[in-house]
Amino acid sequence: MEVKNGHSLMKKLGAMSHEGGALSTSGNRVKLYFDGDEVYQAKVEAITSARVYVHMEMYMFLSDEVGWNLARAFAAKAKEGIPVRVVYDAIGSSDADDEMFDMMREAGADVFVFRPVAPWRKRSGILGRNHRKNLIVDGRIAFTGGMNLGDPWSRKVVGADAWRDTQISLEGPAAAACDQFFLETWKKVGGSRIEPPQKYSISETGPGKSDCLVIGGSGFAKRKAIRRLYSETLKRAARDVVLTVPYFVPPRRLLNLMRKSAAEREIEILVPRNSDVGVADWIREGLYPALLDSGVKIQEFTKAVLHAKSMVVDDELVVVGSANFDFLSCSLNWELAIVIQDPEVVAQMRTQHEKDLLDSEPVQADWAKLRPWWRQWLGWLGAGVLRRL
Repeated sequence: MEVKNGHSLMKKLGAMSHEGGALSTSGNRVKLYFDGDEVYQAKVEAITSARVYVHMEMYMFLSDEVGWNLARAFAAKAKEGIPVRVVYDAIGSSDADDEMFDMMREAGADVFVFRPVAPWRKRSGILGRNHRKNLIVDGRIAFTGGMNLGDPWSRKVVGADAWRDTQISLEGPAAAACDQFFLETWKKVGGSRIEPPQKYSISETGPGKSDCLVIGGSGFAKRKAIRRLYSETLKRAARDVVLTVPYFVPPRRLLNLMRKSAAEREIEILVPRNSDVGVADWIREGLYPALLDSGVKIQEFTKAVLHAKSMVVDDELVVVGSANFDFLSCSLNWELAIVIQDPEVVAQMRTQHEKDLLDSEPVQADWAKLRPWWRQWLGWLGAGVLRRL
């Protein structure tokens, strides 16, 4: 299916459908979530309502209060005889208790681990993680974005320290498209052959008004899909690109493209001052001088942990997904991103960005004064290595 109207970037990215890296859909209902508890409640309700199947692939599935709550929902649905298929990443979920996964299996759910870090096991490995956060119910509704399953995203559990993130639900053919990418994962982990019935086919128009392009990066096989999403956005945006990303550690080609593109359009990036991965912060800071010299605007989020991965392009398109602006997401990891064309969704994302800026500070020429000397030195060293990747 071709995108028939709208932004030229949407049309260009839609061409990726011929290569299997993207699926174009029309007529979706899209809902944005910025609160973890609201997302988790909506997921439980969707799982409970399942009549045909439940599919999920998740990078971080923790055995804490949030994780166990979702696990019990999966188990309850499996006990009803509804097929429940769950894939969790071995590294992302390494802190989880096997008891939680065993409980779901005993209830009748099919639970697989993605690439166990054990050379003696089939389909093992270290690089190329499944970084997706993808839940699909009946091929009718899907949830995806940056939120994993765990307490850090729950304000009810951790209070004001809850991570700032973005998630979306998709009702319509985009949900079926998300399921197509899940089926790739299911095959990768050795799951049995399935042909799940779907309420919506990918080619028909759904009940909503959002055109959505579902882009899936699948390791080495489709490793260019996410990188092309970012590169085409930077090259083809007519006016501006607003990028929110927690780990800004791009490969050299994307970094150079961003600097070049800043001469022709406004580029603003919102990053955390301190993320949950310190080394990523240090490397990012080593890139600040070159970015500022190129005219890129940088804002640092100073409240809690920023984990959202999103873009707004020309006030016409929104991108929400699991992919970071880094080497792993662009070259190795299994990722999922949704490009949305809908004025209401754009307005909601813009409003959230303005709220984020209230808890942010601009990076200016004197930014280094806020950092100790050792952090500046590590940033300089890390950025030097990154420019050679």
